[in-house]
Amino acid sequence: MKGVRSPRTREPLHRVSNGSHGELSTGRPGRRGSPLVLFASVEVAPFSQVGGLGDVAGSLPTALAEAGIRVVVVTPWYGAPDTRSTAAEQAGVTITVPGLAGPEQFQVWRGELRSGVPVLFLVNANLFGSSYVYVAERDRQRFAAFSRAVVELMRVLPVDILHANDWHTCPAVIWHRELRYRSRALFHQRSVLTIHNLAHQGITDVTYARALGLEVDELLDEERARYPDTINVLARGILAADAVTTVSPSYAEEIKTPAFGEGLDRLLRQRGDRLLGILNGIDTAWYNPAADPALPSRYTVENLEGKALCKRTLQRELDLASSSELPLVGVISRLDRQKGIDLVVEAIDELIGLGVQVALLGTGDTTLERQIAEASRRYPQLVASVLRFDAELARRIYAASDIFLMPSRFEPCGIGQFIALRYGAVPVVHRTGGLADTVQEWHAPSGSGNGFVFEEHTPEALLAAVRRAVDVFQKPVEWQRLVRNAMECDVSWSRSALEYARVYDFILGLATSAGAPSSAAER
Repeated sequence: MKGVRSPRTREPLHRVSNGSHGELSTGRPGRRGSPLVLFASVEVAPFSQVGGLGDVAGSLPTALAEAGIRVVVVTPWYGAPDTRSTAAEQAGVTITVPGLAGPEQFQVWRGELRSGVPVLFLVNANLFGSSYVYVAERDRQRFAAFSRAVVELMRVLPVDILHANDWHTCPAVIWHRELRYRSRALFHQRSVLTIHNLAHQGITDVTYARALGLEVDELLDEERARYPDTINVLARGILAADAVTTVSPSYAEEIKTPAFGEGLDRLLRQRGDRLLGILNGIDTAWYNPAADPALPSRYTVENLEGKALCKRTLQRELDLASSSELPLVGVISRLDRQKGIDLVVEAIDELIGLGVQVALLGTGDTTLERQIAEASRRYPQLVASVLRFDAELARRIYAASDIFLMPSRFEPCGIGQFIALRYGAVPVVHRTGGLADTVQEWHAPSGSGNGFVFEEHTPEALLAAVRRAVDVFQKPVEWQRLVRNAMECDVSWSRSALEYARVYDFILGLATSAGAPSSAAER
């Protein structure tokens, strides 16, 4: 494939010692004849998480397993493994891959997700000895080595499909595609690439890319036009993958346009017959207000008394005025312009004028953090800001909130609106990407809808949507119906897992129809 080639060496890219199919267990069986999927991600909750990628990688494999697919997750281990912990154990396998300063060795450890889905951790103190998932100046080196190790796992496990996620694992897709045309053993394997956020593309200087082992003799049009003398790792992964998915149907259409394509819209249109939007979900066993240990009181859609207690408790915790009459608006987000937090800051005085309280949790842009802290000082009993990451507090805010505000400029899918629906916090969202696919405007005459949607990305449009929500909040019977609608939405992975299964079946069908490689190709 033009512009996507592995290094010209015909020697194996990697070496494995003390390893075998038996040692690297593929975990619980799937349905008879089901493919084995190697699910590669640099974030996997609960072991590592920075954003939505970690949520997806920690829950989608469980849904795939429940759909009868055999799946093994592979991810880096960040920091030093604790031999006293029960989270992982050594597998007795070492993978050696080329590195910038010489060979890099990965020790393979084994663990499980909460559901029992197996996880293979790749341990390398030099590249992943820090507890930080991302180290900007070294990420291309770190994730290229990780991707090489992933390809080697495909040599020693009976893998049918590599499911790669975002640019970090695109080198594995690129290298594997070229290797499989030289190897009968690998030829029937196939790959899926899921794009979680097209804005992050792994753009790399040509000289550095060559040092990492990426072929750079031929550049793509997108690379020449946008950032000369670079390669685009995500673009090359999109070309190399047998199928490309993204995390909502609307986002799959949006990214084929110049407005949302981040310079890759032509390439995505070119691959349109292999590009599919599959909506994300959440782990509904973990995000469950009827059983969540982080909440002061549990509740269900049939009995919402516990939700009222969650609101009163959070108001005390955050020093907000204790009132059931004031709608509590929750905002849980990375604080940046993509997430529309600048709109919240700009509209904060008018929001308070609508008669609401605001509880905001998140970190990010320092200017936005400062502006939000200042709003808290101006309205000490009406605006509470907690400028940190706190997973348990986040769930308490979801449970306590009457309204959940998510004004993203663009949003591939989003996780927050799913959790809000699950916890009965009525979402107010900008119509974009996955938000457009999951939140429908409340329509009182028919009793349909699960939230409020605004079209223009302006403070005025945001305020108008919140005003509509506040107006309904003042009508208890109507509001209770709306909250029930929200909580009864199916936000699980069940339907999406079946769509992924169909993608896997499709690309494996391509492998069957392609036939075996010729002896010349194997040489």
